[in-house]
Amino acid sequence: MESPFDFAHLDPSCDPPEGYVAAFELLATFWCELRALRSECSHDQFLSGFIAHLETELVGAAFVLAIQVELLTAR
Repeated sequence: MESPFDFAHLDPSCDPPEGYVAAFELLATFWCELRALRSECSHDQFLSGFIAHLETELVGAAFVLAIQVELLTAR
């Protein structure tokens, strides 16, 4: 499954620092694991809701990280 956290810059000089890239990769790994767990646990209402909540939190965290990357690379 492809991660929604992938991004590419046309100008390599605008790439984020390595730590930020690693953070995005970690978020992408979490996302893929949650999506796999969601399909395995679709029959359990509690787990489905819990996984949906975690996915929402993960997207929020990625959004905040993306804003920080934009602030860093805009300089």
